[in-house]
Amino acid sequence: MSKLNLAIVGIILIAASLACKSFMPGKTATTSGPPIDFTTPAAGVDVKVELDKKQTASGKISPNGGSVSLTTADGSKFTLEVPANALDAETTIKMTAVKTLDGAPLDTNTPTAVQLEPSGLLFNELLTLTIVPAKEIPIEKQIIFGYEGNGEDYHLMPVDHESKEIKIRLMNFSAGGVGSASDVAWAANLMIQAQEASTRLEHWAGRYTQGDRRVQLSGEGDGDPDWHAKLAKAYDQYEDEVVRKEMVAAELDCKHAKTALHHLIGNEHNRAVIGISEKPDFREKMAKLLKIGEECKKTSYRAEGSSGGASFKGDICNLDKPFTIDVDSITGKWPMNFTPESDSAGTMEGTFSSNGCTLTGGGPYTVSIGENGSGTITFTYNSTASCPGVPSEVTSKTTTLPLKPAPELSCP
Repeated sequence: MSKLNLAIVGIILIAASLACKSFMPGKTATTSGPPIDFTTPAAGVDVKVELDKKQTASGKISPNGGSVSLTTADGSKFTLEVPANALDAETTIKMTAVKTLDGAPLDTNTPTAVQLEPSGLLFNELLTLTIVPAKEIPIEKQIIFGYEGNGEDYHLMPVDHESKEIKIRLMNFSAGGVGSASDVAWAANLMIQAQEASTRLEHWAGRYTQGDRRVQLSGEGDGDPDWHAKLAKAYDQYEDEVVRKEMVAAELDCKHAKTALHHLIGNEHNRAVIGISEKPDFREKMAKLLKIGEECKKTSYRAEGSSGGASFKGDICNLDKPFTIDVDSITGKWPMNFTPESDSAGTMEGTFSSNGCTLTGGGPYTVSIGENGSGTITFTYNSTASCPGVPSEVTSKTTTLPLKPAPELSCP
């Protein structure tokens, strides 16, 4: 293969090592390689913000500096400190409490947070937003975040890493806050960071390989003589900044194992293409992710809810194995049988008979599992009701039931 063809191979840059919770905040990494940075902002997701406009504070800040403080109804305290020379002219700064925050990878949608205005305001010096939650959040569960505008680009925020108090560093507005996160929520935040790093590194790889390609095809030269070393370094950087986070996320929440495994294998393929030998621990990591993924399929759930005057309840030991949800309606109790085609979709059918009448039918179903481990199952029951001496009636009804993890179930 020519150097040019090697240089323009699509870069899926991957491989990794991990030590599960050794990468959690407040813990010490036990594996080799650079530590994962939990304080640098990463690209985020959009969230839906509801402000509590009854809880606000504002103040005029001059180029000499100043501060704005707010104590919310629950006793949480926010203090924004603006140093001298941060502003070129006197500016009115407003702080408004956040009531709810939907769509963020947090345990609840009621974090301790404020939105700062004017949105997008830039500063010449670093500002400090100090947050003292009314209810203490253990350091290992703290997620310190921000967003832009009215909820765009949710991301982790840089903080004073030596301060016991929560001190967010700001160079522009719009928001800052702290929430709590279980393992599942931490895994979601790690995946956000990994995606940001992936996009940035792939952009670099595209710019570099396209530039080298132009040089060669235009006859301007033979291209960069160090192309091999630079691509190899990019693979290593991607391993540290992307895949290690994905693998830690997989240990915290097994649903990320598939992505991490895909990238792990892809990286080894790319390394092989440019002549780099397989890493000694590659197969060990692959086996570990395969095991995590296999065990993930065994998560147990309980489906329970009501719709159209009927109640539904069922225990599901494994989403990729057949299961039953029982229906309890005014006409009686009967089972709906679900047959998976995968762990997220399949078909269902059910038959009920009483007093000579029969209701029978079936249809498709889908399963959706959210970031917090809970989810929904949605099924469409296309049915035919038949009774002696009465014309048959055909109906179709779609029902959505909540799914909640049920580790207490006794499953084979």
